[in-house]
Amino acid sequence: MQHDFDRSIFHSRLVNGRLKDAMSYLALFSSQSELYGRYVSRFQEENYCAYDVAPELNEILLAYQKYYRDAFYLELAPEEAERRLSIRLAELLPAEPGASLDGLEEQATEAFRSRSLHILTGRTSGYRGPYIWREEELRHYAVELPDGVQDYAVKLLDGFVMLSWLDYLSFGEVGTGGWSNGDGLIHCVKSGYDLDSEAFQVSLLKHEAQHAADHARFRGMSSEELEYRAKLVELICSSQRNLLDRFLLEADGARTGNGHGLAAERIAQGFEKRLNKDRRELSGLPAREVQAAARELFAASSAAMAAKYQ
Repeated sequence: MQHDFDRSIFHSRLVNGRLKDAMSYLALFSSQSELYGRYVSRFQEENYCAYDVAPELNEILLAYQKYYRDAFYLELAPEEAERRLSIRLAELLPAEPGASLDGLEEQATEAFRSRSLHILTGRTSGYRGPYIWREEELRHYAVELPDGVQDYAVKLLDGFVMLSWLDYLSFGEVGTGGWSNGDGLIHCVKSGYDLDSEAFQVSLLKHEAQHAADHARFRGMSSEELEYRAKLVELICSSQRNLLDRFLLEADGARTGNGHGLAAERIAQGFEKRLNKDRRELSGLPAREVQAAARELFAASSAAMAAKYQ
């Protein structure tokens, strides 16, 4: 029996990089035929986007669009998808023979900065894809975390050209809301938030502040560990949204490079063990029960991190 289209199921597959599974799910519903057609056009027929940047920069962004197709639609091994990206970038940039992909991205960074654009390259949950924006504003917030209150500087970013792979896969419906890259700053995609909402106060500020605190205290933490602790903080501090159900949908222990999926899977397992419930019984738990279990899991994680990274 065919159920109604559930956008959260569709989005969870995209978050975990399972583009073909997401497209197969879309194809089940006649109500989603227009969106499915957009996916066919972009990923099967290779009708790529043109961005409002200089032609030479558009060529660099085309290389990334082809990388997204290689990695997510063709499902090439990550190493092969990156090898192909390296070849394409090397053809566009003044690269030395045998230049590394990191080196090529540094050259791409300079090309965008020379045109007065801000850019961040590297990996998000195991996959490449640049963040490129035009405007930024600095603000300061006092953020309360389980281990205390601390002031953080927040850069509000706007005028995005590209927002890495998840935004591209979802046609702008899902994407990174912000990040903390170890420099003590929290970076926020301004257009994605009502700055007075719980989503901003918890899922952006507290989530990224926990990353910043962990980067400072526990050097060398993996993406999975960082995301696990930040997601637990979200569960501890959220009362208006059912985030546990969302994390249960995102749980994916199969893709070893996806820190978000691995962290969500670890949360699911932790709640199962802590509450002695099957995963299917965790949906719709009262907020107080979710918060209490998340606090216990966070405390256990803090003790384990202190022992591991002392």
